[in-house]
Amino acid sequence: MTNFNEIYFQIADSGDIIRIEPLYLVYPNADLDWDRNWIKANVTVQGGVFRGQFVAEFMTTDFEIFKKELKNLDKDFNAIAKFEPIEQQLVIKIKGDGLGHFEVDCAATPHSHLGQTLTFSMIFDQTIIKKLVQQLDEITKSFPIDGDLNISN
Repeated sequence: MTNFNEIYFQIADSGDIIRIEPLYLVYPNADLDWDRNWIKANVTVQGGVFRGQFVAEFMTTDFEIFKKELKNLDKDFNAIAKFEPIEQQLVIKIKGDGLGHFEVDCAATPHSHLGQTLTFSMIFDQTIIKKLVQQLDEITKSFPIDGDLNISN
């Protein structure tokens, strides 16, 4: 997983990193809308001296909801944006302080049945929100929601 893809979502601060690289749809020809919206992705996290890489599955809707909430952060510095996929392999919570500073809490759990989770926090300011939204926009354009799982952006 050392070769980075062109389509990604990444937050980085002082050596800490959260990076999601969507690879492909898991079941693109499935009969059910639900199944057609699963994406296989590479995940890289680094919190302090701890680093991990793993493959996870997220839904197209996870990225669309997160993008919508991040757009709101650019307008409301007290808001919260969450990336909370069903499988909980990677959970990201971004909370504003009202002044344009944001704290990111990350929990990476590659295999929930093993109980191994890396948790860490980082910070950033409002100047990178538009960049984060653009990254999510690239993901949602490359992997649009299919079927009746529509979420307006």
